[in-house]
Amino acid sequence: MLQRKLLLSTSVIAGLIAATAAPTFAFAQSTTAKADDPAEVEELVVTGSRIRRNEFTSSSPIQVINAETSSLEGLVNTAEVLQGSVAATGSFQVNNQLTGYVTDGGPGANSISLRGLGANRTLVLFNGRRVGPAGTRGTVGPVDLNVIPQAIVERQDILKDGASSVYGSDAVAGVINIVTKTNLDGGVINLYTNQSFEGGGEVYNLSTAWGKTFDRGHFSIAAEYNERKILRRGDRDDTSCAADYLFNPTSGARVDLRDRNGNTMCYNQLSQVIRTGNFGDLIYKETGVNYNVVGNSGGTANAAGLFGNTPIPYADLARQTRAGFPDTFGYAKYNNPLYARASAISPVKLYSLYASGGYDLAEGVEAYGEFLFNRRESEQNGLRQFFPTLSSTPGNSFYTSNPNNPYGTTLGTLLPIIPLKSDGEQRVDYFRLVGGLKGTVNVLGGWDWDIYGQYSKSDAVYKGDIIYNDRVLATTGAAACNQSLITISGGNCSAVPTGIRWLSRDVIGGNFNDGEAGFLFGRSRGTTTYEQKMVEGTISGDLFTLPAGKVGAALGFALRKDEIDDTPDRNEQLGNLWGSTSAGRTAGSDTVKEVFGEIEVPLLKGLPLIEALDFSGSARYTDYDSYGADKTYKVGLNWAITPSIRVRATKGTSFRAPALYELYLANQTSFLGQTAIDPCIRWEDSTNPRLQANCAAAGVPEGYTAAGGNSALITTGGGAGILNAETSKAWTVGTIWTPSFVDLSVAVDYYEITVNDEIRQFGSANILNTCYTSANYPGDPLCTLFTRDPSTHYITDVNNSYVNVAEQGTRGIDLYIRYKHEFDFGKLSIDSQFAWQLEDVVELLAGSATEDYNGTTYGYDGPDFTGKIVTRFDRGDYTYQWGVDIIGKASDTEEFEGDVFPSTRYSTTCRNTVTNVTGPCATLLGTGPIAVVAADVYYKQYSEFTAVHSLSVRKKMDDWTIQAGIRNVFDERSPAQSSGQFRIGTAAITTGYDLLLGRQGFVNISKRW
Repeated sequence: MLQRKLLLSTSVIAGLIAATAAPTFAFAQSTTAKADDPAEVEELVVTGSRIRRNEFTSSSPIQVINAETSSLEGLVNTAEVLQGSVAATGSFQVNNQLTGYVTDGGPGANSISLRGLGANRTLVLFNGRRVGPAGTRGTVGPVDLNVIPQAIVERQDILKDGASSVYGSDAVAGVINIVTKTNLDGGVINLYTNQSFEGGGEVYNLSTAWGKTFDRGHFSIAAEYNERKILRRGDRDDTSCAADYLFNPTSGARVDLRDRNGNTMCYNQLSQVIRTGNFGDLIYKETGVNYNVVGNSGGTANAAGLFGNTPIPYADLARQTRAGFPDTFGYAKYNNPLYARASAISPVKLYSLYASGGYDLAEGVEAYGEFLFNRRESEQNGLRQFFPTLSSTPGNSFYTSNPNNPYGTTLGTLLPIIPLKSDGEQRVDYFRLVGGLKGTVNVLGGWDWDIYGQYSKSDAVYKGDIIYNDRVLATTGAAACNQSLITISGGNCSAVPTGIRWLSRDVIGGNFNDGEAGFLFGRSRGTTTYEQKMVEGTISGDLFTLPAGKVGAALGFALRKDEIDDTPDRNEQLGNLWGSTSAGRTAGSDTVKEVFGEIEVPLLKGLPLIEALDFSGSARYTDYDSYGADKTYKVGLNWAITPSIRVRATKGTSFRAPALYELYLANQTSFLGQTAIDPCIRWEDSTNPRLQANCAAAGVPEGYTAAGGNSALITTGGGAGILNAETSKAWTVGTIWTPSFVDLSVAVDYYEITVNDEIRQFGSANILNTCYTSANYPGDPLCTLFTRDPSTHYITDVNNSYVNVAEQGTRGIDLYIRYKHEFDFGKLSIDSQFAWQLEDVVELLAGSATEDYNGTTYGYDGPDFTGKIVTRFDRGDYTYQWGVDIIGKASDTEEFEGDVFPSTRYSTTCRNTVTNVTGPCATLLGTGPIAVVAADVYYKQYSEFTAVHSLSVRKKMDDWTIQAGIRNVFDERSPAQSSGQFRIGTAAITTGYDLLLGRQGFVNISKRW
């Protein structure tokens, strides 16, 4: 932390007007004194060390995000500030753009991941102390940045190397230290709004603070309200249509299909369809639509208006599409209004209250405390498909007589595919209380001590739309409603005496009447609590003096206990949610005891080519109840070759104990299709002889396609008693140049981090692929984690619980350049930060092939280059700022071994399957059975280089400050990508893109008193 000596751990709250200090240089550790005058400098605590020294540089690379710079960019949300930092934009971040995705911390959580190593491997501190996790559901672990209001933040320090020996578990990829404002004496109120030029996603922020400093102490209090409105998918052209976005590989022309109105075909969500066992997907005919006129129907359209030659004995039905015949796709039901209603950016309301204070009990002894309360009210508007099975298979007496099946056994098994909204909401109350004593003892020239207790609790309620599975079963059988099958939800068939109109036009369109909707659908309710209790004490000072300076040291201990208790809805626990995962209660705790120490030794000073040479070292002993003891260390050298050239280096180890949910997560279930997980499908075409031999040995026949196979049941659970802690090694080396002839500073750092025994879900597909390519088949341990049906050969279930995999490694380069110049008419400063990730590899098992996810979205990684340039000019009461956020290219082409693939959807060439005559489909139509010949199409699997500009102007008056600006000046949009990529509509939502809003204007008004 960069705090003054007297206020080391109090961190008095402060106001809402940004600090007046200039943007802090990434490796400079002071904003209040000049480096050429140590006598004027008070002792500081630098993030990454507990030793207070009058030094201005650290042996570890540090990026500092000044609150004033963030404010001038129009950012008032802690998560947006940190996730938009150069240290983070190359990594996948969990944010409000992930409606419908399963994320750690539950929907609405915002976490921070550095170096592509995941949020669980980035430690977040608040004024130098741990922040307890917050969120919903059983996977609460990473810190939810929503709990920290940006209005109280002075700056965020990002330590970009491992620091477990200093701060304990989780500091693998780095440390975020959020430091609050200090020395508020008076009050301030701030009003902020951000409005998109196109509408949607508006942001409002109102905050106020008041503080008082008196002879023996200080006190301050602040409150903040922050709200982001919803941005719906239908609010933007590039998110409203999930087109294939494919191209002719030769001409580059777009080849996407058109709907019946001539518009690009949007594959948003298949619905309003009756899927049959005998005739494929059927739709109800619409008035005024001629279903006979289909040029590529693949057969002569018959009198019933069908695609193909086989008549359907019902005049009100038609085939929706015929696989491989492009002209039929225009009739497909993909564009339900619920897709446009769904959230692209989820709405959230944040209420925060913060207070802090300190009081001198006696000479050299201060009592201090902090209190933080935050409430998050978040929600997500989603959509889903509902496709209950209404069987009409002959011989199945249980289903054949359902009174709501007017088609009898003719169509075979029936699945009406129905569109439904699927909304969720969360209320998370977070409390954090700190109380402690600190002071100075008069030994060895004065040692400072600090001991405190900390308690945090996340208390959450989450709700969501559900479908009662037992009520679905009760109304899809032989009776209109079979009361005996409603065994869990407690519903009564009297609500639907005639059952559900499963095949009516209304129901397959999602329009249930009140009785049907009240019977089938409900709202789940679950609760999650996460408590963290902690006591920590430190003492630091100087041991003795060497010729080159004082030897500093710090010693300390820490005790911490974490507890989680997630209780899902009863129907979810009992597996009574149709089409959704089941989840048991997740409950567990862990306790850790630690001792640690640091030392800093000035080795040499004032010699040729050695202006100063300092050594730093730290070590920690940790004992977890869950897995046992461990030791970590870190050493560093800080070598000032000349006053203007400095070299620094660190090397050390870190670790991460398994998170509580990784240990105790109750079994949760989901489903995956056979083709997504089974490597034995058409194994004879494989080039891997071991896979061929093992699949054959498993009894899988040649030509096996898994056609008709149900999805496999995927089970995920915790690994208590099995998991080991992760260990890691990291080293950095860098150089700093600060020439005396110009106000310029340049820092270049190289880093490498290797994580061993990394905890993650192995992945269902990886489990099967590793088993069937193993030299030890069937004795490989992974072969015990799934079941294959010996008669059908389908994969029936997979155990994908948390395990220790072999290794993940990342390395890269950081560059920081700062230039300042003072003119007669004002002050200019330019701060530039750039990061190149050179490698991000994962080895799932020792000795197995490695996957390099660097520069891809396939592994939820991101671009291998990111940057930020901030140009600021101050003239009198005015400040002008221009910023550029740079996101490099990310491509999955190498992962998928190309970007041109054959497709029948876009081909107009057919082949007669009897005569083998090939020609235009329209020419061969009616000549006999024909099949479409696949044509090559180009998939855009990359996101191009993007630069997003922002500008602002600020005017300071006596008591008022007014600021206005524009974010995304040139209205840059998220790059478009083809189907199969990580996107909303066609807009990429990979790492670094928060561009769904487009151009935005913001205003910030502050009043002091």
